[in-house]
Amino acid sequence: NTSGIEKLIAAAESKLGKPYVLGAKGPNSFDCSGLAYWCINQAGIKQGYMTSRTWRTCTKYPRIKSIDSVKRGDIIIYKMGENKGHVGIAISSSMMIDASSSNGKVVKRSFKTNYWRKTFYCAYRIF
Repeated sequence: NTSGIEKLIAAAESKLGKPYVLGAKGPNSFDCSGLAYWCINQAGIKQGYMTSRTWRTCTKYPRIKSIDSVKRGDIIIYKMGENKGHVGIAISSSMMIDASSSNGKVVKRSFKTNYWRKTFYCAYRIF
């Protein structure tokens, strides 16, 4: 479903630079899972809000187990600890858009770094 993927990416790109706020679900500020939630719904998928931890046990979508298999439109889940994680939206096979707490805003960056490879948990193919 390329139109769904394009709507998802367009929604994410429209929020680049918006402030990171823990627990925010848009449309003017976001945390990482709030951005994914908002963008998925903008793309026409009715998806309830899920934290990065809740995403780990999702069975609604096909699960991608290798970071090297991630492609445009996938939702990427990272695990940094039992209750700490991160969610990004793949815009290519190496770049993502995510709400970054360390940058304080929604950013576009590579997910093929050693850090993201080390913390990669899984990804989901929504479309």
